[in-house]
Amino acid sequence: MQGMDEIEDPTFFLEETNDDLCLSILSRFSNSTKEDHQHLCSVIGAMSQELKDQNLPSSPVAYFGAACSSLDRLAFELDPPAYVVNTLLTILHLVLPRIPPAIRKKKADFLSELLVRVLRSPLLSVGAVISGLKCTSHLLNNRDAINWSDICHLYGVLLGFLTDSRPKVRRQSHVCLRDSLSRFQETSVLAPACEGITKIFEKSLLMAGGSNVNATEGPKGAQEILYILDALKECLPLMSIKYTTSILKYYKSLLELHQPLVTRRITDSLYLLCLVPALAVSPEALLDLLDSISLSVSTNETSADSVTFAARLLDVGMCKMYSLNRQLCVTKLPIVFNTLKDILASEHEEAVYAATNALKNVMGACIDESLIKQGVDQILTNANNDARRSGPTIIEKVCATIESLLGYHYAAVWDMSFQVVSMMFDKLGNHSSYFLKEVLSNLADMQELPDEDFPFRKQLHECLGTALGALGPEMFLDLVPLNLEAEDLSEANVWLFPILKQYTVGARLSFFTESVLGMIGLMKQKSQKLELQGRVFSSRSANALVYSLWSLLPSFCNYPLDTADSFKHLKKALWDALNEEPDTHGIICTSLQILIQQNKKISEEKSEMPNIEEGMARQRALAHYTPQIAADNLHALKSSAREALTILSNVLMQSTKDNGGSLQSTIGEFASISDKEVVSRFFLNTVQKLLKVTQEAGKPGNSRTSNSIPTNPLTNDSSPSLLRARFFDLAVSLLPGLSAKEIDVLFLAIKPALKDADGLIQKKAYKVLSVILRNCDGFLISNLEELLGLMIDVLPSCHFSSKRHRLDCLYFLTVHVPKDDSNQRQHIIGSFLTEIILALKEANKKTRNRAYEILVQIGHACGDEEKGGNRENLYQFFSMVAGGLASETPHMVSAAVKGLARLAYEFSDLVSTACGLLPSTFLLLRRKNKEIIKANLGLLKVLVTKSQPEGLQMHLGSMVEGLFKWQDNTKNHFKAKVKHLLEILVKKCGLEAVKAVMPEEHMKLLTNIRKVC
Repeated sequence: MQGMDEIEDPTFFLEETNDDLCLSILSRFSNSTKEDHQHLCSVIGAMSQELKDQNLPSSPVAYFGAACSSLDRLAFELDPPAYVVNTLLTILHLVLPRIPPAIRKKKADFLSELLVRVLRSPLLSVGAVISGLKCTSHLLNNRDAINWSDICHLYGVLLGFLTDSRPKVRRQSHVCLRDSLSRFQETSVLAPACEGITKIFEKSLLMAGGSNVNATEGPKGAQEILYILDALKECLPLMSIKYTTSILKYYKSLLELHQPLVTRRITDSLYLLCLVPALAVSPEALLDLLDSISLSVSTNETSADSVTFAARLLDVGMCKMYSLNRQLCVTKLPIVFNTLKDILASEHEEAVYAATNALKNVMGACIDESLIKQGVDQILTNANNDARRSGPTIIEKVCATIESLLGYHYAAVWDMSFQVVSMMFDKLGNHSSYFLKEVLSNLADMQELPDEDFPFRKQLHECLGTALGALGPEMFLDLVPLNLEAEDLSEANVWLFPILKQYTVGARLSFFTESVLGMIGLMKQKSQKLELQGRVFSSRSANALVYSLWSLLPSFCNYPLDTADSFKHLKKALWDALNEEPDTHGIICTSLQILIQQNKKISEEKSEMPNIEEGMARQRALAHYTPQIAADNLHALKSSAREALTILSNVLMQSTKDNGGSLQSTIGEFASISDKEVVSRFFLNTVQKLLKVTQEAGKPGNSRTSNSIPTNPLTNDSSPSLLRARFFDLAVSLLPGLSAKEIDVLFLAIKPALKDADGLIQKKAYKVLSVILRNCDGFLISNLEELLGLMIDVLPSCHFSSKRHRLDCLYFLTVHVPKDDSNQRQHIIGSFLTEIILALKEANKKTRNRAYEILVQIGHACGDEEKGGNRENLYQFFSMVAGGLASETPHMVSAAVKGLARLAYEFSDLVSTACGLLPSTFLLLRRKNKEIIKANLGLLKVLVTKSQPEGLQMHLGSMVEGLFKWQDNTKNHFKAKVKHLLEILVKKCGLEAVKAVMPEEHMKLLTNIRKVC
């Protein structure tokens, strides 16, 4: 019965709605040509007919009784038909789980005795034996109370097939034993069950004697050992500690044979054993085995698979050992690290990855604070003595092994070595200076290697960055100095600057104040000296180093450890640099913003939980920060806010440009943490000055035409217009610290400027208003009607340079309308839609992009349910945009088409609606206007791209016809676009479908497209 082993699950083919076993089997196997399936159908059919003849129901209990009685009768015959016995065992296996527990319990003894008798027959097929073993396992595992005397004979059946020569039977025996041991957990029968397996193992070891278990035709005992080792891979984690320890000792003896087949099975078994976290194992026996495997890998030539599995075993094994007995585990760490180091040097890629992961995992699990402290204490003790009195500690031996990974013997796997070294730096933290000085020195020396011989420079810098995070910049630069004191600046380690900028976190501001600022002063002096000597190039190099040193400030402001104590010493240098060195404005402003923002988040308890992917240095820095520490830091920054606002305001008013708005953003951050009285005073002073300069700008001779905009502010940086613009920037920068009344004052100040003839002033006024609307929802809601009227009123005088910021204002007015007031939203959209659509054709790219963004955002506000919209509102908005197609001007028509294309691209629901506009677009294609044609081709491309093939089929004929009916004097400009559209249509609808609607005179184009596609 070679096919019966296909039936793995009793319910595999049985229909849940059909209780008749016969019908289920016949429906599944009646058409099969396999002999065993035909026998099954024949026997179950005969059994079913017999039940009907005796007027018995075709229930699982009836089939169970019939199968048992038939097997019982056949078991006493001298030569029963083998196929019938095989089939009856299969039927019994299928029906046994379906009978009521009460009946199964009542017949358990009879069935047990029957199975023992039947399974002794040597004539059973593989499938029949498997079915019998499943029945045996089912009886063992479904008993209410378990007594060894009741189950020993059944358990013995499973043990009897443990070393069966037939692989599938043997495998089923192992699975059944595993399930039984799992059922026996925490019961009295577990010990005798484990003893049975152990005795068979011992017997096989005695039978094997000195035989060669690697031989293909070895003695029976040797082969049985391999079979039992296969079973132990699954059963050993379920056995009691007494017998597990015994088997582990036998493993030790078998490992000494150095036979690959045996060693591989033992490593697999130990690997699965160590993966069970709560499993109790003898630490001594397990450590002895791990030690043996370590030595065998180091002293023997082994295959790639062997060393790979050895590395994985040492990984999970040492972690398991640490949980069992920390003291025993750490004593073997040097040996294990040396073994993994040897594996890392192998040429096998999989083994190298396994060894790398093992080194990192063992390092993370087994090297603890106590071990590190022991090493540090020993080093400090020996440092106080003239001669070293003790040998290296465990952690020192491990670090020596890690250091050796940077030797040329490991050059091919330096990228992996850097990962291991990085992990050790992370593990040791600031104690790395005691153990890894030479490692850091070696890493720095590797920087000098030429690129052609060293492909791992990126990994090297990442490793150095980890070392920097562990040691901190102070200790790191002490061990690997920048060397700026060198007479020849080409000898300076400028390659360290990118590493310092990227990986510095949790540093001390005092170190920047005391050391880095000192280096800056030194470089300034050197630059001046070189300039006096006429060495201009060298002088510029020194100046570049000044900027590089300043560029480290944002990194030092990334969660510094001493903000509350050290900022007061640093601020004077910052204020001086802001006044005297314009090139540092962006760096200093960014640094101050980082300081304020990070501490605000933590003080408000809004900081995110540390992410393990962020690196240990950042996690350590975040762990130092608490809401109280952040509050103290903010207090120190707040105490300097008046000075900061004064300096930053003066710099902003004197600067010709503020790249990226860094000065304004920094003023805003300080305003958000300053006392309200301080901010109010600054704001009042700014508004007064703004009114004064506005009056001066209104005098004859100071006004500028509406089309004037400064092309070079440097030539007229003190003009009233430029001063007004800067005062606007300064006033709105204080917005985070302003009250509602002060915001109203600022609004009153900008209202006249929205109509100003000066394009620069008008642009600034719109920008200020957009900032207010973005950040002050309360102001927007309370002044909505006035704002809407104002936007309409000032539209005729809008300067082209102000349009982008005006669009920002319109966006906030539209999107921030309350969700439940859809009518008001539609009214606002209708008021400004034409302006927004026309902005899609603006010459300025930023203005065009902003118009597209606003159009999409309005669509989301109309259609998204979470924003108070619905699909009907979205369709209505789309129709409003489509109304632009009726315009008489080509400019408006093309703008409306572009708007429709963008909406159809964003909202898939609108594609079908947009397709309904195709007749209108085809009419537009017949116009001679290139502007309209170009926009329409863009809309067609969107519709073709976003539509499903079924939808395209409906409009395919009209699309193709429309593409070729426009005027001949324009189509040469758009041949490539038309060809591209046809290619998409061919790919989506098929060549034949497009060919069917293609005009005859354009078939050559289709032929060309077919060749390309």
